Amino acid sequence: MTENYPHKLKISLKRVQTFIFEVPKLKAMLGANAMLGETMRNVLAELIGNSGQRLDWPDDILLTPATCDPLTDKTDTTFHDDPKALYSRGILARDGGHFIAVFPTEQAAIDFQEKAEQKLAEMLPGVLYEINISPIADGQEEKQEKKQQTVRPPTETQLLQLPVLQVCMETGAQPASNSIKADEQIRYIAQSVQQRMDKGAEFHAGRTQDIIGLIAERLYPSERKLKIPKDLADIAGGVGKYLALIHADGNGIGLRYTEWKKTVEKRDFVYREAHGESFYHSMRVVVRKSVVAALSKTFTDSNGIRPYEILMLGGDDLLLVCRADKALLFAHAYVQELHKYPLADNKKLDVALGVVVAQSSYPIHRLHELAESLASSAKRLYRSMNEDEKTSVIDWQIVTQSWFPDVAAVRRQSERITYAVNGNEETLLLTQRPYCVLGNNGLEGLLKSAKPLEKKQKDASADDQTARSAWRGLRAACEQGRLTGDMAFARLSSAIRETLSGSSGALWQPPDKEVPVYQTRVLDVIDIAEISRLGVKND
Repeated sequence: MTENYPHKLKISLKRVQTFIFEVPKLKAMLGANAMLGETMRNVLAELIGNSGQRLDWPDDILLTPATCDPLTDKTDTTFHDDPKALYSRGILARDGGHFIAVFPTEQAAIDFQEKAEQKLAEMLPGVLYEINISPIADGQEEKQEKKQQTVRPPTETQLLQLPVLQVCMETGAQPASNSIKADEQIRYIAQSVQQRMDKGAEFHAGRTQDIIGLIAERLYPSERKLKIPKDLADIAGGVGKYLALIHADGNGIGLRYTEWKKTVEKRDFVYREAHGESFYHSMRVVVRKSVVAALSKTFTDSNGIRPYEILMLGGDDLLLVCRADKALLFAHAYVQELHKYPLADNKKLDVALGVVVAQSSYPIHRLHELAESLASSAKRLYRSMNEDEKTSVIDWQIVTQSWFPDVAAVRRQSERITYAVNGNEETLLLTQRPYCVLGNNGLEGLLKSAKPLEKKQKDASADDQTARSAWRGLRAACEQGRLTGDMAFARLSSAIRETLSGSSGALWQPPDKEVPVYQTRVLDVIDIAEISRLGVKND
């Protein structure tokens, strides 16, 4: 019988980003993220009270110094990322969408589960989560794991003054129980939507205690006196302008964590868990520190509306929406910062970034799906690398049409040209995405090549515009075939050719002798240079 053994309880939220994007309003998305962070980090930690099993942090397991963490700016240590203090209350983890705690008995764990379910239903209506309870036998093994997957539907009350059977006008699914005035019109919304909006208002007022709210002064320095963006159009720079959604996720983190814990697999349960948490703690600190530094390096405006907003920051995950022309610059700066600081296993943190650029009116949930797909594409490049070559990777897509289907399908259709020449098949690849982020052959090199083109656009005279039309029309020439592309490329000035090709002076990279596939980076450089012109009238 294991009832009187200590038991571990783990709560894991599912489809967190679906919850964030369910209501496509900027304030609601910020509110949803704050609700998630406050509930998992603070509410559940308070709920446990003194019922958890007190655990002693091993003296020989060192943590990343607190002085490196932006969270330590807060004078209230309750909100610090301090695993040692949490262990003394039986809490193993409370970040990254997980809450893990140890209880002295199975019944104590079950009692907490019941209270936690009530709080989750109240604080995070509609969120899917999973709860596991398992015994810790002899301080060595976890056995007889019990799983329970639960979703609590949001509790809504139909008000008599609302239209009968009125459905929420934001989600299109839940019954409306509140009304708000937006753009001089009345909109009927569900109670869960109202919760998000109210929490979003608290976030803007600086009163939330989620990770982003706690380090808001570092993320959004008040000294710059930038106005808070009210919607996605504000971030883009106006209606009809373009923004970017950036999704960043760690590469190989699960495998590294497993290998890290294997080094102490013969130690007891508490030691193994503390050793593992030291790895995740170092990762969280490095991510927060790198985000702060990269934002400071990328966004230097000191007036107007702030051109970026962080939608999610936790563990190794980052979701950022920003003005389109800043997205790839931020991605580059972020990876530069990440690679400065090794994690607990003395290796750098590599990430995969997916960046999608589109008009601010494009459905935000669809942008997120595309960004995730692009990050997955980048991860495939990462997995194909030799172990000693692995580094951070990125893929991006510019969306100018009203609807963009599957990334891979579109690229097969528009970026891969195959035709017959003298009875032999020849293939052109009009993009080399995904790329490594750093290095001359990666995004870093493309940004260097695009910079003089962007400057040329800003300083363009009428004659320069004519020349610019030539390199903008290079794609159409390449789509007609390799030789047509070569002829169009040859009509450009030698300086432009060298800039576009990265000093080689050639449009196509020499193919493998066995496979006649010609690739080019040139069109990727042009696309990057053109981002700043997206949404410009008469362009």
